[in-house]
Amino acid sequence: MALISIRGLTKTYRMGDAHVHALDGVDLDIERGEFVAITGASGSGKSTLMHLLGCLDRPTRGAYILDGQNVSRMNEKQLAAVRNRSIGFVFQTFNLIQRTPAVDNVGVPLFYARKSSIRGPALHALERVGLRPRAHHRPNELSGGERQRVAIARAIVNDPVLLLADEPTGNLDSRTGEQIMEIFHELNAQGVTIVLVTHEADVALQAQRIVSMRDGRIISDRRVDPRERDELLARHRSALVMADAPSSGNGEPRAGEPRGGGRAPAGGKPDRVRGAVGALTLALLGAAGVLSGVVAGRLVGKLDIQPGQTLPAGVLWRAASAVLPLLVGYVLAIIALFVGRRARRLMRESPGLFRGAEYLLAGRVIAWLVILAPLLSALVSKLPS
Repeated sequence: MALISIRGLTKTYRMGDAHVHALDGVDLDIERGEFVAITGASGSGKSTLMHLLGCLDRPTRGAYILDGQNVSRMNEKQLAAVRNRSIGFVFQTFNLIQRTPAVDNVGVPLFYARKSSIRGPALHALERVGLRPRAHHRPNELSGGERQRVAIARAIVNDPVLLLADEPTGNLDSRTGEQIMEIFHELNAQGVTIVLVTHEADVALQAQRIVSMRDGRIISDRRVDPRERDELLARHRSALVMADAPSSGNGEPRAGEPRGGGRAPAGGKPDRVRGAVGALTLALLGAAGVLSGVVAGRLVGKLDIQPGQTLPAGVLWRAASAVLPLLVGYVLAIIALFVGRRARRLMRESPGLFRGAEYLLAGRVIAWLVILAPLLSALVSKLPS
């Protein structure tokens, strides 16, 4: 049985007294695991067909069977469940939440599906598109290609039976667009069914089938010659290799340089250095806090003040000398916790390159001991002997 089977699918919009047939009796079957491109000029009906396939709209007439279910007869609540469980969407404009890190953007479908585990599957989806090191970066910290990869990870995080892509390379330069297409090919090789809407002929040729539309109807449905597709892919891969070659001063990037905005990926040498320095600083600050606390305790222990006794200048000096190191210890411990928070964030962003996790843990423990030691000491002193 085909994954998608539509018969006589019609969508009519009313504009004043006129009726516009966006789709006019479309029949189409798509098998599980296929990669299909839908092409056509503006107004041909390809976007309307995409909306109907994605259960974002319901047809005026006709039947739409998705994975054995007649979704054309479902109500809005049922359609929402199908969209969340069975369909992944990739849009031209990414549609990411700007103030939210990539991993949380990817986890949105899991949140709405009320899944108990969100962070783990979201990180796995980012890993599938090669973007796990950027999991904790916000969209404004990512290049266009990286944002589209986040959108793809969000689309596949629920392991949908169908992936719909609407002009996924439309806002990207040609080289970044080819990288995105490589991801689609990898997903398709893993068994994901992909339906891609595009007006670019070279993008459509990379699919297994090309469905062309005009005036709300399918005018052609042909399979792409594998030799033609392989030759096209070989040319594009060759172009990418040439683009990664060392620059000769003509402004082309050198091999290994970041693409798509020139932002160095997280997890490189700078993060390793910053992470290790942050963790070591944390440990040193915590140790300094402990030493200050010890000094303060010793000085306070030397004070011998009886009730009602007038405090001489020497006693006041010793008291001030005891309190000052204790305050310094508190300040250093608080700074240590702040630095530790930053170091922990760097460790999450670069788990394979961060060196100093043991310093991070020891430093945080020491810092908290510095803060809690006076309270624990006071509690112990109140216990009956």
